Amino acid sequence: MFDIGAMELLVLAVVALIVVGPKDLPRLLRTVGGMVRKARDLSYEIRRGIEHLADEVERETDPFRDERKREGLKPGMSPEEVTDHIMANRAREATGEPAETPAEMPAAVTAEAPKTGDKPV
Repeated sequence: MFDIGAMELLVLAVVALIVVGPKDLPRLLRTVGGMVRKARDLSYEIRRGIEHLADEVERETDPFRDERKREGLKPGMSPEEVTDHIMANRAREATGEPAETPAEMPAAVTAEAPKTGDKPV
């Protein structure tokens, strides 16, 4: 962010040693370190708050996001693929098998319904 190199740090250390003196330099460094830690914590808190707000906005603008995630639907699936995938999940649920998770889901789902124990191709 500040792009400070080794030479700049050396100059800053020498200036701080001259201005503050060797007696008070450790206390100054602890104080500066504490301020930097607080600044990092604050920036993390702000970033987390912004991400939370962005997630909330996304949920409000896309009310079916959670449902798509639960069903294991991927972006870019055609309406036929979505329908086939959901119907395959319902058939699995009816037989007592767990619904297909996104990791198990193939790239494309065929139009025919799976037989008991078969996975869609």
